Amino acid sequence: MLLSEPLMRFERVVKIRRGGAGYRLTVDNLIVSSGERLALIGDSGSGKSTILDMMALVLKPDEADDFSFKPMGSDKWQDLWKTWQSKRLTRFEAIRRSSLGYVMQTGGLLPFLTVRDNISLPAELKGTIPTKIWREKLKYLAEELKITHLLTKYPTKVSVGERQRCAIARALVHNPSLVLADEPTASLDPPTAERVFELLLRLSQDCALVVSTHEHRRVVGTDFKVYRLLCRSTSPDQPIEAMVIPPEEYRFSDEGKVETISLEKKKTSELH
Repeated sequence: MLLSEPLMRFERVVKIRRGGAGYRLTVDNLIVSSGERLALIGDSGSGKSTILDMMALVLKPDEADDFSFKPMGSDKWQDLWKTWQSKRLTRFEAIRRSSLGYVMQTGGLLPFLTVRDNISLPAELKGTIPTKIWREKLKYLAEELKITHLLTKYPTKVSVGERQRCAIARALVHNPSLVLADEPTASLDPPTAERVFELLLRLSQDCALVVSTHEHRRVVGTDFKVYRLLCRSTSPDQPIEAMVIPPEEYRFSDEGKVETISLEKKKTSELH
């Protein structure tokens, strides 16, 4: 069992999107710890993917009091917000290579590489894992995910469900500190989605896992720490305000509604 230590910190991290009335997402306080399972739930467009993209260091916040990262095995926090401001973005490359894995909604595999080469790419780029070790890990993941027979094929020749399983292997092969999964089962039929989600959970035991989903039944009532995203707008010409409500500030009612219970955010929204 991993000792739970903070890996990534968000404190009043803001992302603004312009166009139309506008959109403003604020993450007041969110901490991801080692070995933790954390879920972001909310309707489409509420900002789940935006948060994951900021965690993956591919989307720059517009404001931040604290946005920092400390990979497992390190005793030093890296100020990600300061790095974004300084535009020294090559520093992010090392973090992505060594510490992050990302399962995208449609797999995100490179079409010009075989499945085997797609999966092995993070381990090869990381460069610190002996080839024999990561090849053994790749073989193990392929067997567990039942994709061994797909390794020589190209992504366009395998099904959506198979691509998702390949993407899970790719996200885990280099032993990252943090794995991000953006709606990993959204495009799958229910039986396949159930199997893929269970495999993702079982194979990510040695790292922190953050999942975005609109299917709250998969994570509510489990060992996931569940954060709810809520959007509101006071009028059509005002920006949409999106907020992240931590587990201790809301509950699910018997009618399937989300009821906020913090004194500052007395609001009820329908859960879709």
